[in-house]
Amino acid sequence: MSQCKYTRKVKGFTLIEVMMVIVVIGVMVAAVQINFFANKPAQTLEQQSERFVAVFNLAAEYGLLNNIEIGVVVEEQSYQFVGFDGIRWSAIPAEENLDTYQLPDTVTITLNLEDLPIDESALLDPSIFVPDEEDLEQMREGLKKNEKLIIPQIYLLTGGEITPFELTFAIESEPEYTARVTGEYELPLKVALEITGEAL
Repeated sequence: MSQCKYTRKVKGFTLIEVMMVIVVIGVMVAAVQINFFANKPAQTLEQQSERFVAVFNLAAEYGLLNNIEIGVVVEEQSYQFVGFDGIRWSAIPAEENLDTYQLPDTVTITLNLEDLPIDESALLDPSIFVPDEEDLEQMREGLKKNEKLIIPQIYLLTGGEITPFELTFAIESEPEYTARVTGEYELPLKVALEITGEAL
C-alpha cells in the first residue's frame, strides 16, 4: 500500500508586498491625522460656545434662587456674569464660574444686539436696561478710586427672561469656522456651529 505524500509550499510576503502594506497604513494614519487637525478649530469653537451656554444656565439658576438680576459683560476675548445689587452691577464672588472667563488666545467673540428677530408677544423691553445720565451718576457714587463702572450688554431676569442677543465665537486664522449662540427673550439658548455660513 503506497503512501501519498502531500507537499505544501509555504509562500511568504515579498518585500514589495510588505512595503505596499506599510505605504497603505501610512496613508491611512495621515488621513486620520489630517481629519483630526482639520476638525480641531470646529471642536474648539464648539467647546467654547457650549461652555458659555452652560455658565449662562448656571447664572439663570443663581439669579432665580437669589432673586437678583444677572448681567453679562462681553469683551473681545472674555465674558463675565455680574449681579445687580439695587444700585450698580458688580462681580458675584459666591460663584467662581460666573467670574471673568478668558478665552483661549486664538478665539474671539463678537456680540450683536441689532437686527435680531422681534417677538411682539415678549413682555421684556431691552431698552429699559439702558442707563441714562442720572442712573450712571448714581452708579458711580461709592465706587473705589480704581474701580471700573460695569455696564452689562445682556440682561437675565429672575423669571428667566433675557434680552435678545447673538454671540459669535471665531478663530482669526480659521475664518470659515464660527459658533453662534443666540438668545431670544427666554431660555434655552440656541447654538449653531457653522462653516462658511452653513450649519455643520
